[in-house]
Amino acid sequence: MTEYLVDPADFTPEALAKIAPACGEGCEPGGVALASGAVVYPHRPDLAGKWLWRCRCGAYCGTHPNLFAVGTPAGAATRRAREEAHAAFDPLWRRRAEISGLKPNVARGRGYKWLAQQLGITTKECHIGLMNAAMANRVGEICYGLRSQGR
Repeated sequence: MTEYLVDPADFTPEALAKIAPACGEGCEPGGVALASGAVVYPHRPDLAGKWLWRCRCGAYCGTHPNLFAVGTPAGAATRRAREEAHAAFDPLWRRRAEISGLKPNVARGRGYKWLAQQLGITTKECHIGLMNAAMANRVGEICYGLRSQGR
């Protein structure tokens, strides 16, 4: 389990609001707050000590040990699309690392740069955890299309 470096109880609601991500489902600002893993995953006692950012609409995302968001909160369809995007994209950069002898973080960075160009967005915007379902679905189309071409 992730060891958290900070406890949300150590911060004022105003301080937490400053680091809260915007909802990836397009909800009004201010609706995202920290929730315990026990609340989001009541059937998973192993996640009780984990923190997640959750929107009033039910969308959620994980946190890094410093409570910064891992992506943006997403509903079920967006989370599924992001998972599929990773399933399509990650093998490409991993294979590039293997073939080229690049360190994984270098290959992944180059992969995201290439993907950003394919999607017509900036490299800063190109992070699967920030994408909506439509954009994540495009990642799958691009990456699987590349594979079908034998590249």
